[in-house]
Amino acid sequence: MRTMTDRRQPAIVLVATAMLLASCSGEKRSDKAATAPVGPPPVATPATPLAPTTPALPAIPPETLAAIDAALAGAKAFNSKALTDLAGIEKTERRIRDQATRALDAARRGDGARVAASRVDAEAAHKSLVDGLAAFRMAAAEQRAAVEAAMVLCAPPVADPLAPGATLPPKPVVTTPTPTTPGATSATPDATGLAAHPGCLALPAEQALLAQNIEAVASRHQAAEAAYRQDRAKLEEAAATMALGR
Repeated sequence: MRTMTDRRQPAIVLVATAMLLASCSGEKRSDKAATAPVGPPPVATPATPLAPTTPALPAIPPETLAAIDAALAGAKAFNSKALTDLAGIEKTERRIRDQATRALDAARRGDGARVAASRVDAEAAHKSLVDGLAAFRMAAAEQRAAVEAAMVLCAPPVADPLAPGATLPPKPVVTTPTPTTPGATSATPDATGLAAHPGCLALPAEQALLAQNIEAVASRHQAAEAAYRQDRAKLEEAAATMALGR
């Protein structure tokens, strides 16, 4: 009996040692499991990018705004006066024609004084046409130059890409237009600098109207000059009739 008991003791010791080791390893695993993080690992949030800052626009000199506003005011005044100029040319042309008709009638009656007076009045009217055309051409040239200079001031500066150290302007941002509902007004893109100045916004239309009025008044002067050549022939005929009558 002692021999069997002595043989079992080493086996019992081995089993007990194995159980002890198993229990220790289980405790370590449970400790690791308890300390392990629960859920997915945290994701690093990227830093919010800073919004691009718009460089401050240089201050617009007051004399620049004054030049633009003066050019616009001058163009408006010129265009408003164009109708008066056309009416004045027509009135003067009719005055010359009336004097030519009166001169012929006076020549048939033998009224030399009336013929001479009609000729003087017709020549004075024609001189006013010539002087008016010269003044109109000078004013038109000055006004056209003022408007063109103002348009240059309103235009944004364009850098020369070939110039040393020149910086090209940034590319425009292209945005997708938002569909609008019927009856809604679409918003226009914000303008910056002189492009948003009221004078710069109104100048293109006044410039186009200025060109039309210059052409219209110049053409009317040419027509009046052609009519004067015909009326002058009548005045000379009246003078010749009086000379033969003497």
